[in-house]
Amino acid sequence: MKKWVVLLVFVIVILAYFYFPKGNFVDKTADSKAPLYPVDAIASKDVFPFSSRHFASKKLEQLTLADAQCQEHQKDFSASVQSTLGILVSALEHELRNGKSMRDLLAYDEQFNTYYSSFYDLLQKAKLNIEREKYRFTESVEILNYWSGISVVDGLSAVNIPFIVDAIAIVGADNISIDMRLHLKADISKSEVRALLENDDHFNTYLESIFTIDDVPLSPSTLFVLSATHLELDEFREVVSLKSFTVNDIAVAMKSGMPFDYIALLVEQTESIEDMPAIIETRFEAYENLADLAAATHNVNMLKLLKSFGVRPTNEPGIFTGLDLAISNLPKDKSAYTDLSRFPEKYVQTIRYLVSEGYMAHGAAFSGEEQVSVSFRSPYGRLFSSSYVLSPELKDVLHGIELLDSSNRVAQISNDGSLVSKAIEAIEIKKTVLNENMESCHSIAEALLAEEGFAAGTETYDLINQLAKEGNVAQDLHRIDPVLVNLWRRSAREESAYARNEASDFIDWLNEKNYQQALNYSAGTPLTENETSHLLSAIVFNTENALPIWQARVNETAPSELLVFTRLSIEKWHYLMNEEFDFSVTDKWGGDFFRAAGLHSTEAVQLLLDNGFSPNLDNLGVDVIDLLLEDSYEKGRLNPSVALILKNVEKLEESHYSRIARLQKFFPSEYQKLIALHERLVPPEGTKMNRFRLNNLW
Repeated sequence: MKKWVVLLVFVIVILAYFYFPKGNFVDKTADSKAPLYPVDAIASKDVFPFSSRHFASKKLEQLTLADAQCQEHQKDFSASVQSTLGILVSALEHELRNGKSMRDLLAYDEQFNTYYSSFYDLLQKAKLNIEREKYRFTESVEILNYWSGISVVDGLSAVNIPFIVDAIAIVGADNISIDMRLHLKADISKSEVRALLENDDHFNTYLESIFTIDDVPLSPSTLFVLSATHLELDEFREVVSLKSFTVNDIAVAMKSGMPFDYIALLVEQTESIEDMPAIIETRFEAYENLADLAAATHNVNMLKLLKSFGVRPTNEPGIFTGLDLAISNLPKDKSAYTDLSRFPEKYVQTIRYLVSEGYMAHGAAFSGEEQVSVSFRSPYGRLFSSSYVLSPELKDVLHGIELLDSSNRVAQISNDGSLVSKAIEAIEIKKTVLNENMESCHSIAEALLAEEGFAAGTETYDLINQLAKEGNVAQDLHRIDPVLVNLWRRSAREESAYARNEASDFIDWLNEKNYQQALNYSAGTPLTENETSHLLSAIVFNTENALPIWQARVNETAPSELLVFTRLSIEKWHYLMNEEFDFSVTDKWGGDFFRAAGLHSTEAVQLLLDNGFSPNLDNLGVDVIDLLLEDSYEKGRLNPSVALILKNVEKLEESHYSRIARLQKFFPSEYQKLIALHERLVPPEGTKMNRFRLNNLW
């Protein structure tokens, strides 16, 4: 049972609710030339997420707000770059529509100083934009509600599609920055395949959203193509005769390895077979037509079939040729040549076919001490060396290819005052403004760190990485500052993020609120760390239903974190205590519930204390006192739970005093409140402030 789509949507909703920004920091329509610092003219600080924070000085407030504005600018930097490059893309589109050729426009290449994209890439984008106008695209996932046959996709059905659509609508598609790669299910029926053909109005409508399948947008036509071989060839011939397909569908069929007899029938039903396949373009490869794709995938049968329809691979000396495509997509890995008796014949066949059709390749031959090699390189990025090839037959074929040299390159022109030249000039101006803003933001970030006395992120992680190579990393990091231990664990967790998100029926049942199934499983099967963590989260959001599942566990695997309980209402804290929930549980690192309680409320802390629980301060990493002192500095107010916790602490650590010293410098009035609790809270003479910061306290 792998209803992982439901699981992922559940995760998205939770992440969106707790992590995604609830509003913008600044008006995105603001003039990008506006000064970022000083920030007297910045909008009201209510726009920023600091309305509950006190600042130690006006300068610190200004720097913090300016840095927040910079963070927003940096989030929008990619959009700003794309908007800037869009000036040139629009100019290229205009020229293409007016009959300019690829060769005509590549003559402007050297006028453009590559800025996140090459001139060639932008020209391809302009061509693609024009081609896309021929097809129907939508960004609304609501269209899934109207598609028949969607059940061919693993995890999707008429039952859960409305839930998924509603969940994405709640989050907002613009807020979701992950892709969901779908797969066909294993047991597709013929009736499901036929049902896809019933989508008369939307058969060739492509959904551009977080969902993809085989790296292409969903559409009834692409889903049909991918699942079509579940029909016998005669059945397939009968049903496709009633439908029209596009070159996009043929491209998907080719890339998925559909048998040639099936593809040939699709081609007969395809309009405008010479068009560019718009939905399979990537940042690394572009195909002018289906014959280019056939050359790249070494499909000689398709090359011959497409030739009969008048579609041939590109043949542009000085730009690229179909033979360049075929060569650059040959195997480079030595393992591909391990068993030459089984080495696919298609590679040699494709090269020989294209040579027989008069194609040449860009490159140059080099003579070494032991052998001759050919370096194949088309002017726009396709690379391959014959030295990669360990098949003698294929190598001989490559060495016999007639080569195109640099004399075929497109002749360049200087600024001629044309629309394209003017667009390039405009980009240079806007690029200067963007870069100046980025430099200003870098200065602000450095000034803010200096004002607060914190180490830069690079310094922090350089130290962590250095100590990680030397052995007792956690102990060594803790000795410097417990925060470093948490940052080290966090970075390690992010590197393996959801690598442990293995398929789990138990997690599916929790997400689907199938509590009886989850209870039966928990009572008879040991839970993994990941399953335990999900169950703990379920207790926060569905306390009464999830608690019996927790109490029925047959093992006591520790969850990865307990801080999700900061989201639990105080009424539910009391409910769990009355139901004898075990608040002595610790996370995998030994962290206890006091950290969540301290960030939650004094009432939660007092509840734990009144029931005989004591904070654990002996583990490596941040303890509850560190956490509450960090929280006090971040908000500029002494966390009231500090007083409760300190009553139960006999000895303070160096890390505690370093954070008290920070309060002493930046918030002396809060510091006075703190030391009024007990004289032992006064930092020893010579105590230095902490230099490392635990961002995002939970």
